[in-house]
Amino acid sequence: MFTYFKKNFAITSSFIVLIGAVITFLAMFFSNFNGEVSNSQQDWGAFGSYISGTIGVLAACLAVVWLMISVHLQKVELQHLKSELASSADEQKKQTYISALTALISSSRQAITEYQNDLMALNNGSKHLHPMVDKVGLFMSIDEESMKLKFYQEQIAIYLKEQYVDPYPNKGSSTVNDDIPF
Repeated sequence: MFTYFKKNFAITSSFIVLIGAVITFLAMFFSNFNGEVSNSQQDWGAFGSYISGTIGVLAACLAVVWLMISVHLQKVELQHLKSELASSADEQKKQTYISALTALISSSRQAITEYQNDLMALNNGSKHLHPMVDKVGLFMSIDEESMKLKFYQEQIAIYLKEQYVDPYPNKGSSTVNDDIPF
């Protein structure tokens, strides 16, 4: 129960102030008029005016204070949410970039596999290829895709090193080792 009051100190203190004020104002009123209960409507009207003029004003002031506190809390929460969204957007951009490079790597690997299959088919004569396709062209295409593949792997390694923690801190260079499993 104590932790509830500790977490909600402003609410608890406001209610304590309001209840203390009600008791104080009632005590002041009854001490002024000797604590007698009147049968007169005018006395009860004066009592109502007194209560609304004292406790009502205090309650309205506390409501304004609470409104200002809640606006401040909302502003803080909104700033926190905004910073979280910004960091989430940055992380999403990083992941998108990495995914794009990974897709390019996959595409290059697939192209190399296709060129190698065409080369094997050309060597054993089991497949008829386009008349313009020859061993030299296939080797050049494989070399070109291999260079792309290496470039994309290097880009991922460099990007990961810059954006995150270097996965290979003992290597000391930004080039990719061939045994990195990208």
